[in-house]
Amino acid sequence: MARLPKPKLEDLPAGADRAWKLSANPDGSLRGPHNALLHVPPISERIAELGDHLRNHGALLGPERELAIIATVREGEARFAWQAHEAAGRREGLSPETIEVVRNKAPADGLPSRERLIVEVARALAREHGLSDTLFQRAQAEFGTEQLVELVALCGYYRLVGYVLNAFQVDLPANAAPTF
Repeated sequence: MARLPKPKLEDLPAGADRAWKLSANPDGSLRGPHNALLHVPPISERIAELGDHLRNHGALLGPERELAIIATVREGEARFAWQAHEAAGRREGLSPETIEVVRNKAPADGLPSRERLIVEVARALAREHGLSDTLFQRAQAEFGTEQLVELVALCGYYRLVGYVLNAFQVDLPANAAPTF
């Protein structure tokens, strides 16, 4: 059960409607972490803007972005984010095999090289809090500077999202069962 009540627009301070608009689904319901973040509208607004940029205006291809997200949220045990982004990954074309490697925290050796590298980067950031020189050089050679910066920022963003979801125990969507 969520630790904070779901915010209501009418209960937010004056000027918080922009934060609400950036955070809400088209039907007016709130998205995962924003159920907690909207208790501080300026933070929610800025986090929503960054998330929108990373998800909708970035340089990584959709399947690569979703793979980085699920690899990051799996390392952080963020079940709500996994639910949303496993489905998004499938829509973007991630293979069931790739998703299962990430879900099970299995070795990424059998994945295509670019996918394997994304998983290795996400796991190294989560487990080692950085990239070894060798991993950095491989990632820089494969992605170039812009995509590598975006990949690291995307992992960091979803680590933040995972912290919020887990700390405030944001409920899974209705009828969703935990997948790990």
